Amino acid sequence: MKKILLLVVAAAMFACTPKHDGFIIEGTVTGDNITDGKAYLTNLSRVEPIKDTADFIAGKFSFKGKVTTPENYAITFDGIEGRVVLFVDNSTLTVNATVGAFNKPDITGGVTNELIKALNAEKQVVNTKYNLDSLLTEFYKETTTKERKDSIIAIYEVAQKETAVIDSTFFANNPNSFYTVNEMLKKVEDYPVAEMEAKIAAYKALPEFAGNRFVADMETAVNTLKGLEPGMLAPEFTLNDPKGNPVTLSSVYTQNKITMIDFWAGWCGPCRAFNPTLVEIYKKYNKAGFGIIGVSLDNDANVWNQAIADDKLTWVQVSDLQYWNSAAAKLYYVRYIPQNIFVDQEGKIVKRKVGKDEIDAFLAEFLAK
Repeated sequence: MKKILLLVVAAAMFACTPKHDGFIIEGTVTGDNITDGKAYLTNLSRVEPIKDTADFIAGKFSFKGKVTTPENYAITFDGIEGRVVLFVDNSTLTVNATVGAFNKPDITGGVTNELIKALNAEKQVVNTKYNLDSLLTEFYKETTTKERKDSIIAIYEVAQKETAVIDSTFFANNPNSFYTVNEMLKKVEDYPVAEMEAKIAAYKALPEFAGNRFVADMETAVNTLKGLEPGMLAPEFTLNDPKGNPVTLSSVYTQNKITMIDFWAGWCGPCRAFNPTLVEIYKKYNKAGFGIIGVSLDNDANVWNQAIADDKLTWVQVSDLQYWNSAAAKLYYVRYIPQNIFVDQEGKIVKRKVGKDEIDAFLAEFLAK
């Protein structure tokens, strides 16, 4: 009877203990010149920014909350430079960081965090194997020859392939990890549309992904990409040229056998570096029916116009000067520049993302038909 009574009391005590179904972050910062103030927990999203504040007393802080979309967050502190980055899901995390070494915090707890730690440990083995940190430093030295830089790039490419295998294995072994979902959004174009649709359906069937922003973004991305496959009609857009005159995409492609939509910007170094080559390609094939419409992701009209003049770009140029919020860039799922898509005279998509070294041969073959 006594044993039963003790069990009943214990059960009652447990039932009265407050439960927390979100996250708890307990942290300590050590180092010199630490003053009391505030600690700030912020996610790294520009689309859905989230921020919380906690007291930072005697180097200690604590956050409690609940996240719908687990993702990377940063913790910053009054009077201290740098930030601690960690993956926050609805679990308990312990953070120990040292001033001046916030890039190497000791973070324990949390299912997702422990998975990421194990993954990063595997990648570090590759980093050490090829001595990548030292090679990166050597690459940017003024005394490093072009030949040596080329050899370093070759080593990096081998290392990246090994790292890609580690990632692929992780995703296969942990398909429902919150980290996997975040990474799938970045790699949505690396998979066939049908495969991505199956992944999205599987995520949506799990309660832990209800309301998850990354799953919703994946679905939006796939729906956009389905409309950009070869044979589909290129999405129409209307943007202003440098003089403020509206130009529709269809008014350009109907004038050419094939038209390149060139996403670029005056501030984009790789874009500017490729422009002289693109000018020569345009001169070579323009009379045979090749046209270009440049869509700039600039946000400064002066920078845009100066780049057009300096690079001698004579084809149609348009922009809404909205930087990465460019309406046309969203229509065509442009996540980096330079990037291109080719459409025929009827506006049907021929091919996306033709490599800069492949454009000449691609045009020669198409225009010879």
